Amino acid sequence: MNRVVDIIIPVYAGREESRRCLESVVNNLQKTRYRLLVINDASPDPGIHEDLCSFAAAHDQMELLENEKNLGFVATVNRGMAFSEDNDVVLLNSDTEVANDWLDRLVAAADRDERIGTLTPFSNNATICSFPRFCQSSALPEQWDVAALDDLFRRVNAGEVLDIPTGVGFCQYIRRQCLQETGLFDVERFGRGYGEENDFCRRAAGLGWRNMLCCDVFVFHQGGVSFSDEQAERVAQAQEILRQLHPDYHLLVEKHIRQDPAQLHRTRVLLEMLRTSPRKKVLHLTHHLGGGTKKHIRELSAWLAKDMDALVIRPVEGGGARLSFGASDEAPSLSFSLPQMYPQLLELLRAVDVSQLHFHHTLGLETCLWGLPDDLQLSFDVTLHDYYFINAHPSQTDAKGRYTPDLDAQSSSYPLGVSLEEWQDNQRQLLQKAQRVIAPSAWVVQEFRRHYPDLNYQVAYHPDSEEHMPWPPVRNPFQEDRPLRVLVLGALSPEKGADTLETVAVAARRKSVPLEFHLLGYAYRPLAEAVVEHGAYSEADLPRHLRELQPDLVWFTALWPETYSYTLSEMLLTGLPIVAPDIGAFPERLQNRPLTWIEPWDNSPEQWLQWFEEMRGFLAQQGCHGQPWQDQPVPRGAERFYRDNYLSEMHPAENRKLPVMDDSWLGSLLLQSRTAEGRQGRLGRKERLLMHLLALRQGRVGRLVSRLVPVNVQRKLKRKLSRKPIHELHRK
Repeated sequence: MNRVVDIIIPVYAGREESRRCLESVVNNLQKTRYRLLVINDASPDPGIHEDLCSFAAAHDQMELLENEKNLGFVATVNRGMAFSEDNDVVLLNSDTEVANDWLDRLVAAADRDERIGTLTPFSNNATICSFPRFCQSSALPEQWDVAALDDLFRRVNAGEVLDIPTGVGFCQYIRRQCLQETGLFDVERFGRGYGEENDFCRRAAGLGWRNMLCCDVFVFHQGGVSFSDEQAERVAQAQEILRQLHPDYHLLVEKHIRQDPAQLHRTRVLLEMLRTSPRKKVLHLTHHLGGGTKKHIRELSAWLAKDMDALVIRPVEGGGARLSFGASDEAPSLSFSLPQMYPQLLELLRAVDVSQLHFHHTLGLETCLWGLPDDLQLSFDVTLHDYYFINAHPSQTDAKGRYTPDLDAQSSSYPLGVSLEEWQDNQRQLLQKAQRVIAPSAWVVQEFRRHYPDLNYQVAYHPDSEEHMPWPPVRNPFQEDRPLRVLVLGALSPEKGADTLETVAVAARRKSVPLEFHLLGYAYRPLAEAVVEHGAYSEADLPRHLRELQPDLVWFTALWPETYSYTLSEMLLTGLPIVAPDIGAFPERLQNRPLTWIEPWDNSPEQWLQWFEEMRGFLAQQGCHGQPWQDQPVPRGAERFYRDNYLSEMHPAENRKLPVMDDSWLGSLLLQSRTAEGRQGRLGRKERLLMHLLALRQGRVGRLVSRLVPVNVQRKLKRKLSRKPIHELHRK
């Protein structure tokens, strides 16, 4: 067939993106004859005009059109589509990149059915055609470029297409006959862009044309380069216009999203990415509570991205677990009802060639998951993020939130109905088989050796220490003519010192001591006005908050022996003076640091107030010059543990024969996974009641009542209604 395809690229902004797009088109040879129509929509960037002219002069297949004035995306595309009466067209955004024989495969897909009107490939940013996350944009997967990923789609989904309710305009193939019958894009209604391709596809469908997903092509799409500032408003307007023009449009899209017919095709690629990856594949098992454990897994995944593919298993409320293909919250995942689906989980893990297991926590994990090392015949590590393995008390605190070592397991905040001996016998079965028991501080090993003396311990500070050491010098920002500004960070529970902070702040105000106490974060209950609460913060926004607050001293109020403290790492980077308790990781991590004080963790509020009064006078006498931190502490033999040793000591079995996952097995797994997901994570009646009580507590009367009810009573009530963390309940 003597077909010619017009590849239409409208350009307005994004000079570098446009250059990459054009180069990707001309540098990938096609059997299909094409003409490259590039339309400069009166770009305000003179460099873009120069680039396009130079590119056109160097490439015979390119024809450059110039709009005398800015017409907007819709009118510009219409100009390109009307440039020929015969050629099929591909609309290609200027912030895309194509690879390999992408156009040939689009043409081959169009030839499968003469009623195919439009075709859209997979992309990282294409709503219902997105990969790896359905209906969500993302960057390219780690260690993959466009050409390699497109080639994977070509091999895994060869020759396959799927019906979709609408194409997506970043890269859309349109058959000329469909265009002639349907008409051009509706520039009158959709103006400068957004929604015009959806309207076109629904009009085409009304005439009997099919809109299809081309499953064996992947095109990178950055998204939002041309008019990102206007995007939200345009999307909202387009949705309303589409509702008026096509009343069934949103129902069709919702049905497609609910059924998700392309899940099989995405999952094929995802699993093949893992199967063919040269990196070690480490399965991390953890709880679902977030916090430092979750941060560590994400940090480790990023730190070792060139050498490790991370998978994560987390328990789900109501039974079962979720397997995520990556460490981030946004990573694609599958749900498993356990123990029923344990055989399917095993087969999947074998098929992707998991090479190592790493237990970070067992809270909430189904006991069948403890059998993974034996069933997969893999070695494994355990990291001690808290003290749960000792007696089910993660923080070693009593009902009032104060450090109390050697608690009995039967008094645990997680009612288990077992003795301390029974609890430790169970934990020992896992711990003794670990090739390494990794502790983020020497204090942790000291505590665990009292209960498990014969484990293979490895002390290693988390990777952020390897990245940032040596830590910056320490500076004193305090000026005598104002109150001493004391900063406390994080989510403060009773064991994190929320009550201590409030009591000291109230006493300072009552006695008119020139001290200010600021909480950057939030407490488990509303605190008195003497504590200035600034709310939760993101790590990225921390520098801005610190510039605005200008603290003089950072106070770690913990009443339990923290095993590492990422918050401490954040503050070490600031170079601010620090006061911390004399338990947990603080003393060893802060050793030799200037303008740093280690104080008794169980100081009374009166002792703390006196200490801060004296410290104000001391800091007033110090200069503002920086003081270098000499002899910074590093665990012996662990200077570059995660960089050099963590993966090198993993020895997966050689010559393993990987199971073949046929579509029947994979389709059945996906169906079971979606059924499991539908059962997981819903708020029950008791949880809804808890949410109402939490909302009432934010009111004036609720704040008063919460101060009158003892903390241990509040905790028992919360546990009776739900054992989920509050932040997990808020997500539902």
